[in-house]
Amino acid sequence: MTQVIEKTEQEQQKVYAELQRIISLAEDKVDEKVLLDLSQYRVVDQMPQGLPLMEDVIRDYISGEKYLGGETILVLARVGDIYGDPTYNRVEEINYNNCAKQIRNVGGYSYAAADVLSAYLRPTARVVSTKGNHRITMNWLVLRDPNARTPVALKLHHRNATLAEMVVIEAQDHTRDCSYRTPQKGDDKFKSNYYANEPWAVDLYNDCAKYSIGIAGTNPNAVFDLPRYSYLSRATKEYGAVFVDKFLKAFTENKCSDVIGGNIIIAGTSFCKHFRQTIDDIDSKYNVDSFSDMLQFYFHEWGKLMASIDEPGNNVTQEQITDAAAWNNPKGQEPGVARFVFMYNSYCARKKYNLKGTANTVIPFESDSKTNEWNVFLETCHEYIRPSIYTVAKTRFF
Repeated sequence: MTQVIEKTEQEQQKVYAELQRIISLAEDKVDEKVLLDLSQYRVVDQMPQGLPLMEDVIRDYISGEKYLGGETILVLARVGDIYGDPTYNRVEEINYNNCAKQIRNVGGYSYAAADVLSAYLRPTARVVSTKGNHRITMNWLVLRDPNARTPVALKLHHRNATLAEMVVIEAQDHTRDCSYRTPQKGDDKFKSNYYANEPWAVDLYNDCAKYSIGIAGTNPNAVFDLPRYSYLSRATKEYGAVFVDKFLKAFTENKCSDVIGGNIIIAGTSFCKHFRQTIDDIDSKYNVDSFSDMLQFYFHEWGKLMASIDEPGNNVTQEQITDAAAWNNPKGQEPGVARFVFMYNSYCARKKYNLKGTANTVIPFESDSKTNEWNVFLETCHEYIRPSIYTVAKTRFF
């Protein structure tokens, strides 16, 4: 797919996908047996009459004779003239099985049920759908005619609008529509909100871009991928941005994995927050970045070390740290936090790091103090998890 990359005023590089003709996608993707089955259906009601033809409006808009841009004209459009923009819209993920199901349920194609679609006319004369991909598809599946008509609220872009400006306007219209329909999947939701310049999505993009992390293909320069961005939002809300930053900086600088899982973000950020005093004290005393150094050691050096002494063992993976199936995958990833405690204590012991009053491990387990970091962490654990967490934090798992 051809991509266009532009920079916004904030100097973010945004990737713009090539427009896709909606009925051409259906021609390529719908099975012949399904097409044959749907050929028996017809239009069940009357198409609206008396509306101008879309191609006439396009002609007048392009010539500059009638429209200035900014108007909305109710038209009858040929379905073959309507495109989708994968930049912000799920046009390449149309559910053709659902389209066929709806046709069968209605007994054909219904203009009344389809109602009025929404689309934008760009200065290039391309018409881009923001509401109605499935309805356009159903029209074609029944009539199999690219010249078949459907009513569309055609919104005219200003002629001097840039591609970035048009995509923002269209994505906003599409995103508002999505809030009233079937919920979007995570990547789709982020993508449409990001291109609509919704503040939460732009802020999340910027937070990730600092560490060359991309979400849903929106960052062309990303080295790392974050498939489940909601975990990052939750970690920020529950543990604070400063600890999220500490974890992401260490994880990405040490290239622990190209794909950053949601659970490792929760576990790593929680560890950095709950044991921040110990980490700060070690770093200050030995002039190191102990958390980052620990990740480098276990993710990249452990396997070589074991091989050099002819012992079994591979580099640690994020999946090993966050494996919590035995605890029904708790929201707070407490077993993962406990495994970080094991790794940190073991790493500090190996480096001969110590702190006053912590004879056995730098993160002490036995203390009556209510401010002891381990005790404070235990209090956050669910009562059904708490009894086993000590054992996890004392047991090698790799």
